[in-house]
Amino acid sequence: MRKLYILPVLFLICKTVFAQSETDIVRYSIPATAGSARVSAMGGAFGALGGDLTALVNNPAGIGVFRKSEISITPWLNVANTKADNTSIRKSSFQLGSFGGVIALYNKNSDWKGFNFGINYTNLNNFNQKTNQFVYNSSTNFPTVWANQATIAVIQGENIPVDSEMAYDVRLIEWVEEEGKYDANLISGEKVNQHKYIVEDGYQGEYDFSLGSNFKDKLYLGLTIGIQSIRYKYRSYYTETAPQNSFYEVDSYDYNQYLKTEGVGTNFKVGVIYRPIPELRIGAAIHTPTYYTITDNYEESMQSRFFTADEDGNYSYDAYLIPSHYNYDMQTPWKAIFSLATVLHQKAILSVDYEFNNYNSAKFNDGENGYDYSTLNQDIRNHLKNTNNVRIGAEYRANSTFSLRAGYAYWASPYRHTDTGKIQSVSGGFGVNLGTFYCDAAYIYKHSQNTTVFYNYIDPEDAIYDVIANPVHNKYQAHEAKITLGVRF
Repeated sequence: MRKLYILPVLFLICKTVFAQSETDIVRYSIPATAGSARVSAMGGAFGALGGDLTALVNNPAGIGVFRKSEISITPWLNVANTKADNTSIRKSSFQLGSFGGVIALYNKNSDWKGFNFGINYTNLNNFNQKTNQFVYNSSTNFPTVWANQATIAVIQGENIPVDSEMAYDVRLIEWVEEEGKYDANLISGEKVNQHKYIVEDGYQGEYDFSLGSNFKDKLYLGLTIGIQSIRYKYRSYYTETAPQNSFYEVDSYDYNQYLKTEGVGTNFKVGVIYRPIPELRIGAAIHTPTYYTITDNYEESMQSRFFTADEDGNYSYDAYLIPSHYNYDMQTPWKAIFSLATVLHQKAILSVDYEFNNYNSAKFNDGENGYDYSTLNQDIRNHLKNTNNVRIGAEYRANSTFSLRAGYAYWASPYRHTDTGKIQSVSGGFGVNLGTFYCDAAYIYKHSQNTTVFYNYIDPEDAIYDVIANPVHNKYQAHEAKITLGVRF
């Protein structure tokens, strides 16, 4: 077996699939899992209610509602199921949903009745899932992409992309001197079977430091400094298998990719809740963008296998991209949240949150080696749109001890030309309030879908180089269970 090691010279050359894109902006801008069991059971619609530590993620004015100090913790079980065409796969994970406390200094004899301070951790996103995708008898193949992009690079006098270099070194593409171009060692139209297995892991969490006040039990004000952390891993294993009578004797090959993203970001939130009458609450909050500093670590490898050996007796070839890392800054969208809730006879609550996300404000900055993100930032503005999201929640108090809850949430797709990224959830739960101690439980069902391809190569100058892969239709479902345990004092 012959092994070749490729050292990337420039980030622009070696970073192919893992280059920053609008997908990263979307992934880290939708906190689709945030909240305690009570908040989650009510669809996250807590912007005008407050009195829950995780509600401060959306509206920090909610800290002013507390009249007693409190600590709480929320363990969280997630079961993610992905169906790619007719193939399903499941992955389970157990994480900390939230943990924190608030110190409430309530004085009923003063106009400014309370000055409260809280610290809380909230899990905003769970990235744990698996995807298993198959395409049978595809008439196009990945080596044709690598051959075509290498040819275009030669024509334009540029460096050949590293994935094309690896494909050349494992004999999946070759240089044809008399034609002045690269050709794939899998003939276009030769039927191949394709398989891609993806494993994603990680989370996005936020540590909130909140300060708020209460004026005459009518006006509640709050300020939060949020520190977010990202831990995300992506591993993909792609295989193409050629027919037995492959013209170039190619049996099969593997193309493996690995990405680990770690980052820390900061944001600020200000909010207000106003209660003009006991039955009505109105809330509003503004979130600045989260300003991230991020490091990507990535690897790529390729292995090919042939039916017959070469002159040196080799049946297979390996190539590796030496592990590398890259530093950059990312700015997520700013958002505004408007909320309305009614509390009827201390028995029933109906709450609605409307959220506006300004994706046009998202961008990348300060790429390593002086990389200019101006083109990518323009692509973000071209491909993403501002979104309008809605959360609805209800609670019925059967008595002073037991409550039932339900909710619905809708996150619109941030993409201009597709519904990819649209998420819906329905939820339900109950709560037991024993005064000093309380326990809440929630179940949340989320679903979304998209269409993906293993590769698509479109040359803007000459359609002869275009390679279009067969689409794979994916459906994502998540079943979540949360329990919140809290103590008031």
